[in-house]
Amino acid sequence: MHKINLLIIFFVIFMSTCFSQGQVGSPYTRYSIGDINCQPLIRNNAMGGLSYTLISNNNINFVNPAGIANIDTLTFIFDFGLNGGVRTYSILNPESSISKNDYQISYVNFGFAATKWWKLAIGVAPYSNVSYNISKKDSSLNNIVRTYNYNGSGGVSRVYWTNAFKPFKKINLKVGITTSFLFGEILHNNSAIFKPTNDVDNFSNFWVQDVFRVSSLNFEAGLQYDIKINEKNTLLIGLVSNFNNNLRSFKSGIDYNKNSVSNVVDTIAVYNDKKGTISVPYNIGAGIGYVFNDRLYVGIDAKYQDWSKVNFFGQNDTLKNAYFLNTGLEYVPGGYNGNVYKYWQYMKFRLGGYFSQSYFKLNSEQYPINDFGITFGLGFPMKRSKTSFDISFKLGQRGSLQNNLIRERYIIAGVSFNLSDVWFVKSKFD
Repeated sequence: MHKINLLIIFFVIFMSTCFSQGQVGSPYTRYSIGDINCQPLIRNNAMGGLSYTLISNNNINFVNPAGIANIDTLTFIFDFGLNGGVRTYSILNPESSISKNDYQISYVNFGFAATKWWKLAIGVAPYSNVSYNISKKDSSLNNIVRTYNYNGSGGVSRVYWTNAFKPFKKINLKVGITTSFLFGEILHNNSAIFKPTNDVDNFSNFWVQDVFRVSSLNFEAGLQYDIKINEKNTLLIGLVSNFNNNLRSFKSGIDYNKNSVSNVVDTIAVYNDKKGTISVPYNIGAGIGYVFNDRLYVGIDAKYQDWSKVNFFGQNDTLKNAYFLNTGLEYVPGGYNGNVYKYWQYMKFRLGGYFSQSYFKLNSEQYPINDFGITFGLGFPMKRSKTSFDISFKLGQRGSLQNNLIRERYIIAGVSFNLSDVWFVKSKFD
């Protein structure tokens, strides 16, 4: 009965994730397919986004496809997470700021063992988010104020299927591959509104509405190699890379003019299901971690994204390559495999930090758009059970006030529930 309830919970949350779009918003989501969700796991987020060498036999680390090879042979895992926070956007000229709240379901997934050497994970998670609303006024022309509006919404979700293997008995090498189906809609609305300072209004306002639909497969592979130093110390090495970076997509939209009372006076163009390509960047990342005395795990990840060939339906926004650095630690007072009696000794204490130089190329490369911050969190196990839940907190900043750019400061909290149960074993008591 417990297993049936577990599946019902999974189904309900899975459906709610598929039919609800994340509310994460930022003016920096205007470009390409928006913010790509690189570290969706709550546990990972508490450790600065560290992912490539993170190990656990009761968690699904699908950031590195090889990571799920650690799932216990008789364990079925159901895991889902949510996050939300506050973002404050500021500009220097004119000096002003605005705050907004956002939230989203981070992921829903489950994993289990097909055999001792073959592990599976299936799940759904947001792949990218688009949510921006930008307005710019220009009064350089005599007696005419021009207002340019740019807003967008939507995003891309992913349903993934990960397979991980341990091909050698005597070598602790794990390999994994993830097949993702990416789908979703991105809406762009652009307009140019003219308002003369006199009473004469003979101008037509210009509007463009475009809807981009993504429906395509994407592939990612990972390696993880563990070197046992002794009984309680282990060195871990991880590597992740993606393959196909061109997504099949379709564009529908309309271009038209409106008068001052918002009536459509002329339809310029209409297009439906125009086939094209939206590409995602090629990325490769590597990480190294170490487990000290079976109690403390520390690690560092580095990732490179090549945005030089990325285009959005034939348009290239002169984006540049991006770099990411993540580091963090996890401490378990009683040890990962310890047998202790006090609850706090089972708890997991996490801390981390991160830095990235994004792909945006705005105004001047002299002022890159950097994203950096600190993270921390806790893991709470359930007594006499493999089930646990995690919380994470992230405090960070993206961009700056220099060169008339936008500074984004944010505080994001997350919570995940990890439900683990022993399957394929008949109970002695009912």
